Amino acid sequence: MAKERVTVCVPPCDPGDVVRAISAAMAPYDYNRDVGVGDPDVETWWDYWRIDGGGFEFLVVPGYEDDPRLIRGAETLSGEPRNVPPSLCDGGPRALLDLETPRARAAAEALRTFEAWQEFASAYPPARAFGDFRARHLADPESYSQAQAVEDYRAQPVVAALLDNPELKDVVGGNPIARLGGDLDTLVRHAMDAVLPSHALLTLDGRWLDVANDERRRYFNDYLDVLPADAYAVRVLYHG
Repeated sequence: MAKERVTVCVPPCDPGDVVRAISAAMAPYDYNRDVGVGDPDVETWWDYWRIDGGGFEFLVVPGYEDDPRLIRGAETLSGEPRNVPPSLCDGGPRALLDLETPRARAAAEALRTFEAWQEFASAYPPARAFGDFRARHLADPESYSQAQAVEDYRAQPVVAALLDNPELKDVVGGNPIARLGGDLDTLVRHAMDAVLPSHALLTLDGRWLDVANDERRRYFNDYLDVLPADAYAVRVLYHG
């Protein structure tokens, strides 16, 4: 049992009807639903939910912070009050959600990280990612231990230097040789695709899609981009 967030998409409606529309969209996945003959068998389910972006709120398009069509949940699942800043919301018509600014920030951050690593690593001989050493260990664990794989990886000059530079390590994260040694465009695209998706997406036609890989993250972004401007996308926290 865990708490996760699903982004629920519902057709255009009056703001006062959004909760009802979300309830109807979520109903097929209710753990306590009455299953009738011919109803589809679903793997995903919930037993209670509430509108709550809680750290995953959408940015509001500047100038529309007070638009009555925006949705902001008043309480958490545990009943604690929420105070959502005007610049954020749990959902609203797609046209009022600023989807581009978070992507632009993610792209800029990915570029800064890539350039920081490339500049640092250029002063050292080329190095191999930890995955290469781990693969050798897995292929012959008796003669090449996990500990030896870690030692050999860390003995590479650029890795040893990185371990002595905690400030840079905070910037580039773990295993930068693998993450930041490839194509910049791909890195930036992945960063942009990762910033908006929630754990799952519930589409207008009732499909519940777990967003668990790069392909699904790309789909999540593409789906929101083509969602009708007046259709709602809302962050829902559920227990399932």
